[in-house]
Amino acid sequence: MAWLSLLKRELKAFLTNPAAVFTVFGGVIIYSLLYPVPYSQQTPRELAVAVVDLDDSQISREFTRMMDATPEIAINRSISDVEQAAPLIATGKIDGVVLIPEHFYKDLLMGKSPVVSVAGDASFFLVYGTVAKGVVNAGKDLGGKVKVAKSVLRNTPLALASKQYTPFDLNMTPVYNPTMGYGNYAIPGVFMLILQQTLMLAAGLIGCQQAAQKSPSYWQQANPLIVILTRGTLLVLVYLMMSMYYLGACLEANGINRLSNPADLATVVLPFLFATAGLGMMLGYLFKRAEVLSLIVLVSSMPLLFVSGFIWPSAALPEWLNGLAQLAPSTAIIPAVLQLNQMGAPQSEVMHFTVQLMIQAIAYTSIASLLLFGVQRDRRKETTQSIRVE
Repeated sequence: MAWLSLLKRELKAFLTNPAAVFTVFGGVIIYSLLYPVPYSQQTPRELAVAVVDLDDSQISREFTRMMDATPEIAINRSISDVEQAAPLIATGKIDGVVLIPEHFYKDLLMGKSPVVSVAGDASFFLVYGTVAKGVVNAGKDLGGKVKVAKSVLRNTPLALASKQYTPFDLNMTPVYNPTMGYGNYAIPGVFMLILQQTLMLAAGLIGCQQAAQKSPSYWQQANPLIVILTRGTLLVLVYLMMSMYYLGACLEANGINRLSNPADLATVVLPFLFATAGLGMMLGYLFKRAEVLSLIVLVSSMPLLFVSGFIWPSAALPEWLNGLAQLAPSTAIIPAVLQLNQMGAPQSEVMHFTVQLMIQAIAYTSIASLLLFGVQRDRRKETTQSIRVE
């Protein structure tokens, strides 16, 4: 069979598979629009917080105003007891509660460190951390003000006391994440995982559909390696456009760094796409049932995200798990794209990822070809047996 004819048949097989088409075009586009929405503001701001002021002094009220002035916290109510905060947090009316203890003013005057308690729903890490950060920042400002006042009482000039109350000045300059937001941190890596999972599922669904066919078809007679390479090339061409959309328009629309040039990105993206397509076809012929394949791809998404090395450090993973993670193309492509596109690394520094993806592409394509050869052999046996029975 001529290669061009095989390519046309593979294109038809892809376009006539509704699940594969929706996964590629619907899934990729829907994810690109919905996933960044919760992180459009990058970091939480003006979180609603209640205050329990047991001291009720001038300095405690000033501390409350200072917390309200931070960009992280908005004090929206005062309550008399911490117990009243639980239903408010549960219903989403407040995001946290701050308890100012008794003798707050007295302890400050005596040089003691009063303990200010912060409570909230710690299952929302960003929200809880932001509330705590706002309280800490306000506490630092109040502590500095108290130190300056004490220094002035000891006849230290105000200008000098204002400079000496802390031994150093902190000047934080973020390098790779200018907004210090979650969107810049998570979206680029997750986008690559989305491309992997949707491509893997689409490639596998085509294989599942063909493996379930009982009637003679073009792929049963063609060279299995040529079939796999043709299907892989077709899917890679489609996903090249999706990759350009994700790494170009989507990142630009969300204000995320793009420091690499297209040629450097292509050196890692192309082998990644071939490796993912090969893995998807391999799984499709291995499991042969679309529902099983879909479940495997769905369930594996979160584990693959956490073992990729940018959500949870690879050094903190068990060696066996880190080694197993290297079988997934996402483990190599996510750090490669982050280093190239978000950190501006030269292409030479991610060459080992490129080599890893090339090896995966060759291995998974070869295994998929062997599995397809087995399916072809089974079909020939079934056809021969049916002829004998007749």
